[in-house]
Amino acid sequence: MTQNYFETFKLPTQFDIDLNALYCAYRLIQKTVHPDRFVSASQSEKTQSLMKSTEVNNAFQTLKQPLKRAEYLIKLNTKKETVTTSSDFLMKQMEWEEHLESITNKKIALNDFEKLIDVKYQDHLKRLTKMIDKDRDWSNAQSILNKLKFINKLKNKINQHINVLEDR
Repeated sequence: MTQNYFETFKLPTQFDIDLNALYCAYRLIQKTVHPDRFVSASQSEKTQSLMKSTEVNNAFQTLKQPLKRAEYLIKLNTKKETVTTSSDFLMKQMEWEEHLESITNKKIALNDFEKLIDVKYQDHLKRLTKMIDKDRDWSNAQSILNKLKFINKLKNKINQHINVLEDR
């Protein structure tokens, strides 16, 4: 695949994409390149089909997930640069982690904390969309993406704690 992932699915190269259009384009492409269509083809055609199908799958998986899509867009538009996380956010990370550990046995408190963290996630996601699609500010977009990755991991930890309590 010589095109970028957005071109593959005929989508605008931006963060805010139409997921329905992505799914439709994915299905259409897979109808033509999926290895099941090449069962009686030559070995070369089977190999090409497998390679194309794998590339399309990778592109689809990247674009359908917001954090991977943001990472891909940033990579398309920047040279690899290191963006450090602010000390304020590092302190906030520690505060959230400590808070999570202090409430592991209280389902209501975990649910409330999950809601708070989800609000933070949505707020950062909106900021990321603006940084990428409107401002084209790749450095700040990378910084916000790093924060979102942490918040996403924290959301997963909270959900794990909730699941443990539900399994009891």
